[in-house]
Amino acid sequence: MKAVSEISDLTQSCGSNFAAVPDFPYAMMPAPVSIFLPALCSMALTAAILPFYIKRLRDLQINQFLREEGPKSHAHKAKTPTMGGLTFILATTVVCLAVGIFKPLSLTALAVVITGALCGVVGVLDDSAKVINKANKGIPGQLRLLIETILGALLALFIAWQGHGALVLPAFLLQSFPALASHAGTPFGFVALPLIALVPLGAFLAAATTNAVNLHDGMDGLAAGTSCQVFALLAVLLYETGQSELATIAATAAGALLGFLFFNKNPAKIFMGDTGSLFIGGLMCCLVLAGGLLFWFVPLAAIYIAETLSVMIQVVYFKLTKPYTPEKAMSKMALVKLKLTKKLPGEGKRLFRMAPLHHHYEAVYSEKGVSEWQVVAAFWAVQFLLCLIVLVGFEWLRASLPCSVFRLE
Repeated sequence: MKAVSEISDLTQSCGSNFAAVPDFPYAMMPAPVSIFLPALCSMALTAAILPFYIKRLRDLQINQFLREEGPKSHAHKAKTPTMGGLTFILATTVVCLAVGIFKPLSLTALAVVITGALCGVVGVLDDSAKVINKANKGIPGQLRLLIETILGALLALFIAWQGHGALVLPAFLLQSFPALASHAGTPFGFVALPLIALVPLGAFLAAATTNAVNLHDGMDGLAAGTSCQVFALLAVLLYETGQSELATIAATAAGALLGFLFFNKNPAKIFMGDTGSLFIGGLMCCLVLAGGLLFWFVPLAAIYIAETLSVMIQVVYFKLTKPYTPEKAMSKMALVKLKLTKKLPGEGKRLFRMAPLHHHYEAVYSEKGVSEWQVVAAFWAVQFLLCLIVLVGFEWLRASLPCSVFRLE
């Protein structure tokens, strides 16, 4: 692919072992200028907007509508303003475009920002429908999933058209892809993905990440706190692999979320809504897909994966444990299929007290006197540990990348 030859030329010109995107002049800017300054600006912008935005939402009575099956302890949150995600979407987009004044953004970087923002637009439509319906019922879930899938597939096509689309893998895994691997013998390698693999990956990643973060967003400050850390680490990994434009976008999102967290922490003055959670998941997907960081993102997103699996397991277990006697004899497999595909009367059993997983822990530990914010803090701590594990693993495998921020040796 075109990207492979560009990477090889860039690597030789830098005198480094590996680089992932041909943006070397910008990548060699000092880290505080190229990453930390935009992050601080987005944090300040979000924090400055929110007081006025919250007041306006209260005036318009744009409040959160809670799920009927949600925790009873959340009843007092029904009057909390929602759609707060618009503030950090605006801050992230404005600051990224402002950075582009000093160094024009590549088409790939622009596509990442635009696709992430479009996922946020889907969330705006969903939240708006809930406000109009005055219930926790937005746009149909299948339609939302279809739009997210299409956006991911289109981004993958665009990335391929730009000559990119690969995975950044450690050397010990490159032996599995000898025909596709580049930079053999170095700590990291570049595995070019064919279009037939890249497009389905983009479609799946977009749908999976957006919905996983959406499920995760269920307690004050929970999603903002964990995703802020994920974006921060993505910024480091992207910067260290020479992808400074994407690193700036990730850092800007982290800063904006930190600014939002000041108002979203317990007790929350505002919720991000589907507007914010779909933007977060969409932008994460875009950065991971464009930056080739899927291998590193999987352990980094372990909390989101666990949350999603807890919902799937809960639904399947509930349906399978419903007492049902068919009118005529049928095989066990046929009965399982019937229970999973048809809405049958009766009540099944629950494996978790409540799903997603954070509500299970909230319900269990509330009986032991543990407050909501303490459960959220535990999730933040687990996410910090995951980030630390991924960072240490990355740095341990790294040798001499073009824009190294941390050095363990």
